[in-house]
Amino acid sequence: MPDASLLNAYAITAPTEADIAAVAATMRAADVAEVWASHRVTPEQALRISLCQSMEAWTVSHAGRPLCLCGVGRLTDGTLLGGPVSVPWLLGSDALSDHRRALLRISGRMVPLWRRRHGLLVNWVDARNRASLRWLRWLGFEIAPAAPFGPDGLPFHRFMMR
Repeated sequence: MPDASLLNAYAITAPTEADIAAVAATMRAADVAEVWASHRVTPEQALRISLCQSMEAWTVSHAGRPLCLCGVGRLTDGTLLGGPVSVPWLLGSDALSDHRRALLRISGRMVPLWRRRHGLLVNWVDARNRASLRWLRWLGFEIAPAAPFGPDGLPFHRFMMR
């Protein structure tokens, strides 16, 4: 985990029940659409499933208000791919857009740590989620062409970092 003093006004802590409830109640519309299109789950279900499957997870807060929950889950032991395959994720509240610069700084420090600890990082992002696609490109993820994904076969991009 990056140093919690990275930005004095932000806290990076272990997720709590209150954090889950707060982010679920105020989740960004793009994230709500994405978790429904990918797995037919509600914001709260998506957060709980993601946390349950994570090896590492955090809440990023500002002034005591949770902005997002994020983490890394294990997809597979990666035997066939030559190493572990892990799943980075982030689900944010609608307030996250007011803290873009901080998110860039914090995630810019977290992702290299995840890469060293977890090997290949892979997940899918809804093709309609342009803000997330820009952020993932900025972080250095490779973005694959959109392909059908989820129960309705909507276009999603696989993203990865080796």
